[in-house]
Amino acid sequence: MNLNNLKPAWRQFRSLNAMERIGEEEILGIIACQENLAAARLSRFLFNTVMFIMLTICCQGG
Repeated sequence: MNLNNLKPAWRQFRSLNAMERIGEEEILGIIACQENLAAARLSRFLFNTVMFIMLTICCQGG
């Protein structure tokens, strides 16, 4: 068996085991931030939709 074939797997194993553990508080904080981002995205979407409709109505030529 050629040991060079195992180098990528060994490199991946070392990198996975070198990662820091994430605490419970950090995970909950990340989830809370994602909920806030979802509300901001909805707000931006609604604002952009209203602006598009207003521009479409106001800038019609004819």
